[in-house]
Amino acid sequence: MKISTKAALLSGLIFPGTGQIHLKRFLRGITIMVFTFSGIGVIVWMATVRALAMLEEIQNQLNQVDMATISNVALASSADHPSIYYKPILLFIVCCWLFSIIDAYRIGKKRERSEKTQGSPIP
Repeated sequence: MKISTKAALLSGLIFPGTGQIHLKRFLRGITIMVFTFSGIGVIVWMATVRALAMLEEIQNQLNQVDMATISNVALASSADHPSIYYKPILLFIVCCWLFSIIDAYRIGKKRERSEKTQGSPIP
């Protein structure tokens, strides 16, 4: 398998930045990973804050928490809370992922070309 294809697959299928790390571009790979993890962290943080607020609301209203009440409140609040808050962050994560794939492929192609020119005899 070619270096460029392997790097692009690593970044696309494993996690953004793994292709760059495979190509020994550690700083670039870690930077892409940090940005992607940050986006995922923001989404998890927003979901956690929202879930805790819902649980607090349920406890204040009923003084008990059961699965039926949680389901009803979750369904009611999902209609009130549009997913528009998550879309820019998801778009950011997708852009990081696509950039990582394209960048790993491009770096791999550059390396393949340099190895080809260095390895071939001069006519």
